[in-house]
Amino acid sequence: MKRILKNIGMTIAIPVLVYVFFLIVCNLFGSPGFGVGSDLSTILYTTLYTGMIALAMSYNLTCGRFDFSVGSTIVLAAILGGNIVKENKLGPLALLLIIVLIAAVLGLISGLAYVALKIPPMVVSIGIAMVYEAAGLMFNRAKGIKMIGNSALVFSKPPYSILIAGAAILALVFLYNFTSFGFQWKMLRSGQKIAVDIGVNEKLNAVICYVIAGVLLGIAAVMYLSKFGTVAPEIGLSSSSFFMSAFLPLFIGGAIEKYSDKNIGVLMGALAQAMITSGFGKLGFSSSLQTVLNGVIVMAFLVYTSNSYKLVLHKLHKEKLSRALAASK
Repeated sequence: MKRILKNIGMTIAIPVLVYVFFLIVCNLFGSPGFGVGSDLSTILYTTLYTGMIALAMSYNLTCGRFDFSVGSTIVLAAILGGNIVKENKLGPLALLLIIVLIAAVLGLISGLAYVALKIPPMVVSIGIAMVYEAAGLMFNRAKGIKMIGNSALVFSKPPYSILIAGAAILALVFLYNFTSFGFQWKMLRSGQKIAVDIGVNEKLNAVICYVIAGVLLGIAAVMYLSKFGTVAPEIGLSSSSFFMSAFLPLFIGGAIEKYSDKNIGVLMGALAQAMITSGFGKLGFSSSLQTVLNGVIVMAFLVYTSNSYKLVLHKLHKEKLSRALAASK
């Protein structure tokens, strides 16, 4: 029971500390009301939306596959699926299913391209991203999709946003912990050469990862379209802006993973990221300053996680020295 309580505490520690910090700072600087009302609604949406993107990236990035096509997949799936729903006057369920299906197919194409071309995944994903951006620009005469006020756009707010994100996370927890795919993915993550040598099919696992990422990006696209009602085509790899906020949740998720499930850890990271963004906005920071501060936070967290083992070694050395001194007396 003590171990369980410790793991729960460590899992929620970072979001709780971030919340307490901004609650105090906002009150000190005359901006009370952090984390309540419309602020809470924004935090919830940002958590779920960013969490889906971060989870989509995590299944490839932790195996050495950086996917530049994440943002272009969101944009193209939203444009294609949104126009199909709009032209046929379909409802919310159709919007969700069509966009997620299109995103899954786009993920499958990315995975097959990575397996077939046998060139570095970053190079493949940049090419795929440019193709997807061009496709989004060509479709609907570069108008993208505009559905502002459409009754199908219900997935940016509770309970629908919580239901679809919750269902996705439950499915990921099951896949990660209770299937052969999850077991093989963990082996590939720890060491691809060893895993392949003992019979793990790295190519099949990679394609499945891309499809899973596509499904999650489809959910993110539905949330984004429901929130803003419009998605414009992107060019020149500008779609990469869609996943820039997902890095901190990835790193926080990696730190929390040893106390909890990887997927829950990433979601806690997304919650912390959402509160940081909301806190900066509450304090009146400009978007450029927020970008700089977010970069500093990501860098600081990277430095800490990269050197955290030194703290453990120092603690072990100190304990060993204490035992040696005690034995010599």
